[in-house]
Amino acid sequence: KGKKMLRLLRNSSRFARASSFQSVPAELAVGQTVHGFRVQQVEAVPDLALTALALQHGRTGARYLHLLKADVDNVFAVGLRTPSSTSTGVAHILEHTTLCGSQRFPCRAFFNMLNRSLGTSMNAFTASDHTVYPFSTTNPQDFANLMQVYLDAVFSPLLEKHAFEQEGWRLTPQELSDPASPLMFKGVVYNEMKGAMQSADSVFYHGATSQLMPQTIYAGNSGGDPLAIPTLTWEQLRAFHHDHYRPDNALFFSYGDMDVRGHLQALDEFLARLPANSGNTS
Repeated sequence: KGKKMLRLLRNSSRFARASSFQSVPAELAVGQTVHGFRVQQVEAVPDLALTALALQHGRTGARYLHLLKADVDNVFAVGLRTPSSTSTGVAHILEHTTLCGSQRFPCRAFFNMLNRSLGTSMNAFTASDHTVYPFSTTNPQDFANLMQVYLDAVFSPLLEKHAFEQEGWRLTPQELSDPASPLMFKGVVYNEMKGAMQSADSVFYHGATSQLMPQTIYAGNSGGDPLAIPTLTWEQLRAFHHDHYRPDNALFFSYGDMDVRGHLQALDEFLARLPANSGNTS
């Protein structure tokens, strides 16, 4: 009797998963091209009640992964490969600095959107070999707005020197009211990593990885070592953006129940304004 009940539960669970699948439009069949993106693969994932679609942009080579699922909380993200062989924290500081103003949104639009958006999440994070800029929202118009802000921040940031000094590092008098007071290092990332490296766990982790994986990108501190951060220059930061923040080095991602064709159209129109296979830092 117990086995029969278990079988019924399993069957009902499979039925529930299957019934929650959203159908994929015929326009998104493998081999079709939609708004400049060629559909390369479509695969159902029954255990997660979703369908995965892999696409690639013809002109720029940008890759796109969409997870079609009956979920109103929709996600969009831009991910980039950002390996660094140093501990200057260049990828981490760049992540911060890109959000300080872009060509279309010269103000700190990302931070302003925190209060104006209906988004359920807005973030950015850096790891040893990649940087990701994700957001989520249940509102279609908010999704479209945030997508434009994120795309412009990532690919067309201003990267002004004062933003680098604010987010990365700078020398400033210890007492702002007394210019003659001793100089000290400050900066958002510098202070963040100074605090992080006071943890015994962090010191042990970075010490261990540097010994276990020497001469690899995982040997350094991707967040930035406070002793190495002040060796990073503004010019090196801009060069890192130019080399890594390119459409052909990016993976675009979306998830949820909104029509991905609208996302693809907006992204294709944005990419049309960028030079093929290059960043757009002024």
